Amino acid sequence: MTSYEYKRIPLSLIDIPVNRLRGKRSERVETLAKDMAANGQLQPILVVEEENGRYSLDDGALRVAALGLNKASEIDARVTPAESLSPDERRLREIMANLNREEYTALERAEALAELKRVYEAIYPETRKGGDRKSQAAKNKQENLKEIFSFRSTAAEATGLCWRSINIAIAIANGLTPATKSRLRGTCFERKQSDLRALSEVDAGIQEKALDFLLLEPVEAGSIADAIVLAEGRRPDTPEEKAYRAILDKWSRFEIKQKRSFVRLYRTEIISILREEGAL
Repeated sequence: MTSYEYKRIPLSLIDIPVNRLRGKRSERVETLAKDMAANGQLQPILVVEEENGRYSLDDGALRVAALGLNKASEIDARVTPAESLSPDERRLREIMANLNREEYTALERAEALAELKRVYEAIYPETRKGGDRKSQAAKNKQENLKEIFSFRSTAAEATGLCWRSINIAIAIANGLTPATKSRLRGTCFERKQSDLRALSEVDAGIQEKALDFLLLEPVEAGSIADAIVLAEGRRPDTPEEKAYRAILDKWSRFEIKQKRSFVRLYRTEIISILREEGAL
């Protein structure tokens, strides 16, 4: 079992890794600072104590920033010796600490689930699909653990997502290029999964062009869907054309009772059009 102790440590000795999946949002820092000023620190941060006496943060960047904003000098921490955790175990701890906290954006959640899959399978290689489940090492490890879950079962339980949602999120994270993720971060476009999915399914060149239409002045597209169409050299539908397509799509899903109600509602217009077309 990993050893740790609870103690107060100086904020000045805490280092925040540059490869953290989750960034700090200024509005969240300010809100948390006000709350901590009124109610104190409710949860310790998670840090690893390095050999040089400094502390590397695994969880609690918002709390560190909030206490810094409040001019505090120390913070409550759960401290683990560096030698007690592998880099992948630390990464797993960071992700799991955040998945059920403040809601991720669609991009952050996709990246977190993809990274969770990687580190989980690095720690438990026998759970990887196609892995060697018959080797003596794998058998020994299974004997030492009460239960080994597949990644998807563990992730579904931890996040409340179904397997299909997890697979879609991972496909998004793997399909978006690093440059695309960087440009999307901090924009409103990182929050809608269906848009990110559409962008992840086109090649890198189209992703780059689409973001140019979305993010560079003059802005030529109001949505990722329109930006992809422009990047592919096509013309986006007008609002009227989009509404027409939406009606056609919904019509095909209507039951006959709903179709009859629609016809009755627009009976006069429908009859007039049919007469113009010579159908009556």
